[in-house]
Amino acid sequence: MAKNTKHVGKLVNTQRRVVVVFREVPNEPENCLVVDTDALPDWMHDDVINAVESPGAQQSANFYEYAQRQMFTDGSNMLQALHRKGMLQKVATDNVALTPNASQKVLLSEINNILRDEGSIAVAPAKDPNQMDIAGKPVDAVNEIAPVPQTTENPGVIDNTDLAKNMIAQAEQFESEAKNLKEQAYEMDPSLKPRRGRPAKATA
Repeated sequence: MAKNTKHVGKLVNTQRRVVVVFREVPNEPENCLVVDTDALPDWMHDDVINAVESPGAQQSANFYEYAQRQMFTDGSNMLQALHRKGMLQKVATDNVALTPNASQKVLLSEINNILRDEGSIAVAPAKDPNQMDIAGKPVDAVNEIAPVPQTTENPGVIDNTDLAKNMIAQAEQFESEAKNLKEQAYEMDPSLKPRRGRPAKATA
């Protein structure tokens, strides 16, 4: 049975290989953020591919969750460096074909639509075509991203504001999911729910 690898695919129009970092852009569900691995320097390419194939990345619902905790061999933060160097490209989700294995291709837009119809996602899908479990963590490094201006030479590069909005939106989604899980737990065992009121005064 072929091994499935999450977060990888190809651009439909050019067949260039990409890594999907963010599955959707806030308020732009038709777009996503990818890294064109064919355009990376050799050392960055190897670091990104090794990161994607690592168990941590394969257990994450979105590659950015793993990349924002990893370092390149030069000591720079992986997500921040990709953003700072203008490597995060905004492309249409229907121009990205996910390739979890050598024999399977599926458009990212189709996966996003299926998950959206199921009510499984808000800003970004939390599942992959290989149906692995949902896993996510809030992002705490929004303000540490260095700004990258969008230019006429690289019109598809995501700017600092869009990236920050994307990370905030995903963090809020994870917070909402955590709240729902707590409510379900309290319904199962009401004794675990925190009690309101002043603590009893200590007697002399």
